[in-house]
Amino acid sequence: MGESAPGDLGAPTFHDLFREYFAQMTRLAHLLGADDAENVAQEAFVKLHQRWDSLSDHTRVAGYLRTTVVNMSRSRTRHLRVVRRTPQDRPPDELSAEVRAVANWEHEQLRGVLGKLSRRQREVLVLRYWLDLSTAGIAETLGISPGTVKATTHHAMENLRKHLGDEPGGER
Repeated sequence: MGESAPGDLGAPTFHDLFREYFAQMTRLAHLLGADDAENVAQEAFVKLHQRWDSLSDHTRVAGYLRTTVVNMSRSRTRHLRVVRRTPQDRPPDELSAEVRAVANWEHEQLRGVLGKLSRRQREVLVLRYWLDLSTAGIAETLGISPGTVKATTHHAMENLRKHLGDEPGGER
């Protein structure tokens, strides 16, 4: 390693080629759009090193390196296009035990208060705030007029405020 290949008197060593061509191969990979140009260039040299003893003409290694970098850059950019098109499922941030406990308590409190509302008021609020339906969408879903949806929403919000104020820890 690092020496000229047997039978190639005066041929450059692998280390000489690395020093001479690494920056050039890195620039080539960068200009071809590889997001990790230095890694592409390093991998091209790894592939060259693996074939070093079997190369018959060490004067053509620059062309071999360029071809390897071009092919690896193409492969890398093709891979990145596929990855960027594929939606990434990110795991949700883990909540602390305290945050989960408070959220559970708040959900239970809200469920209890929603249970105290009339069926129509509960339906209107759920359709409005959980399904994000418009007044017209709620009216169509429930088979009532948009004016009834608005009035029911108003009365339901008043009842929510009243019931939340009656709950322990609720606002007054």
